[in-house]
Amino acid sequence: MAGTNTNAVSFLGELFQSGKRPNNFLRLIGGLQGSVHETMSREFPTGVVYSLRAPSQDNVALEGANAPAAQTVGLNQAMNVVQLIQETVSLTYLGASDKTMSGIVPIPQADANGPVQNPRSEAFQVARRMETIAQDTNFSFLNGTYNNPVDATDDALKTRGILTAIATNLIDNSAVAANTVTDAIYRGWVGTLLQDIVTSTGYNPDETWTLFAGAIEYANIQAAYEAKGTIYLQPESNLAGIKIRRILTRYGLINIVLDPDMPNQELAIFNIGVVGVVGMPVPNKGILFAEPLAKTGSADNIQIYGQIGIDHGPEFHHGLVKVPAGMSL
Repeated sequence: MAGTNTNAVSFLGELFQSGKRPNNFLRLIGGLQGSVHETMSREFPTGVVYSLRAPSQDNVALEGANAPAAQTVGLNQAMNVVQLIQETVSLTYLGASDKTMSGIVPIPQADANGPVQNPRSEAFQVARRMETIAQDTNFSFLNGTYNNPVDATDDALKTRGILTAIATNLIDNSAVAANTVTDAIYRGWVGTLLQDIVTSTGYNPDETWTLFAGAIEYANIQAAYEAKGTIYLQPESNLAGIKIRRILTRYGLINIVLDPDMPNQELAIFNIGVVGVVGMPVPNKGILFAEPLAKTGSADNIQIYGQIGIDHGPEFHHGLVKVPAGMSL
């Protein structure tokens, strides 16, 4: 979001592009949503939950009967919060002036492949801070522990990650002996998790249902479905600039994505269609921006600041399986 203050430079777009790490979860939810949802409060809703009575034919009326007693449907609202992002870049006059690296080698200005970035330049250092912010945000959106203190100056606001939000569709197979797990058993775990999510939501998987795993479980998933036959493990494709594969389940195709920030011994299925990024803009500046700090001494200091959280949607739209340690299919 661009601000009206000319001293504040918006970097919100870079949040979905930067990173030495892939930050696939962050990129995927940013790409599918197309924009950041704005909130005017540090606390925002992630879903409004209500319950209907069980379906039955016993509720039909008799001819000429009086109107039945009124039934009131109650609402429960789940909430999350933004967390504060704050990084500083300091560029000293000497560092900006000295064109050597390792004390003696001049910093090259350009080569056949284009300009070489000066590690002492503002652009280079701000870009590295953006990489840091992106990787921290990706980790927090997956694993974050909720904290909404009364006084945010004394205790930090922390957004709840999507994994820690899951309570309804949680399967713990971590106590199973690793050497007893076969390809069929592993596929069964994925199938059971899908069944639980379908039962909880009433919906069949669509193109937004995505299985996330770290390197070990991603390899196990591939092995389990490769063993079933090539039709069950689809070729790679691209979604939001991310290479994904698809597995064929009894409920249809779902995406699988590798993300190093997924915990070991866990695999999760997220309905990305109900997930989004939420930002609380600072008036006249934006949601994530850079601005100069007060001048002190022989250095230029820049602050990068933002207020961002994850709307993970109703938690029962997602599911998590914990698997045994040391398992390799």
